[in-house]
Amino acid sequence: MYNWYVAVNGQTVGPFPHEQMIAGVRSGQYNLATMVWREGFSDWLPIEQVKELTGPSPNASTGSTPPSMNGRQAHEIDYEIFGHEMQFVEIELDPQESVVAEAGSMMYMSDFIKMDTIFGDGSASSQQGGFFDKMLGAGKRLITGEGLFITMFTFQGQGKGKVAFASPYPGKIIPLDLSKYGNRIICQKDAFLCAAKGVAIGIAFQKKLGTALFGGEGFIMQQLDGDGLCFVHAGGTIVERELQAGETCGWILAVWLP
Repeated sequence: MYNWYVAVNGQTVGPFPHEQMIAGVRSGQYNLATMVWREGFSDWLPIEQVKELTGPSPNASTGSTPPSMNGRQAHEIDYEIFGHEMQFVEIELDPQESVVAEAGSMMYMSDFIKMDTIFGDGSASSQQGGFFDKMLGAGKRLITGEGLFITMFTFQGQGKGKVAFASPYPGKIIPLDLSKYGNRIICQKDAFLCAAKGVAIGIAFQKKLGTALFGGEGFIMQQLDGDGLCFVHAGGTIVERELQAGETCGWILAVWLP
């Protein structure tokens, strides 16, 4: 039978056997607006939209964990960065969590991690949409000089899985939590290394001709959208600088425009 999870005062409660959930609905313990989740659902749903809780019960089994109730769309991942001049980042994944990365950047991975080559940018909208959405995501990557495909790594075991990604040249790997930067960062077109599944990889155009020609950034840059963790890399030493009115920069790794 299905195991169910219930949202109670913003907290996830469960799992509950299918028969117990049916009894709870019929007894009035849960009202039709109560949010529930089971394996196979992409998101939480109110009970009134779940026919199997208001009608006949299906037979199935489950063993996965529900998505977060904190509103974050991207997968939540843990990480550790190793090295100094030649760095790599090790990502720790819970069951069914995924990370997307540039093809060829994977250094090593543990057992039970499934590697898929996907068409598009790996974001939820790209993968859940139709062929046009996937073509649009792939086209944006092609314009920035990247390939049409991106690699997704999903942990399908129990406990914790690990996968590591290496920078292609000496320099630094910088972690960026997009939720702290207005859900958007603009960076150099070859700076993206990897990100939690749900981060969209798009394009941004440099509007100032002089900056594009002589500033070192070029006309086309990468735009990372979402609320998850992403990792960018660049050669040399990297410093964080908040520009004041009238100040300009000659070369950037990434920029946040509030």
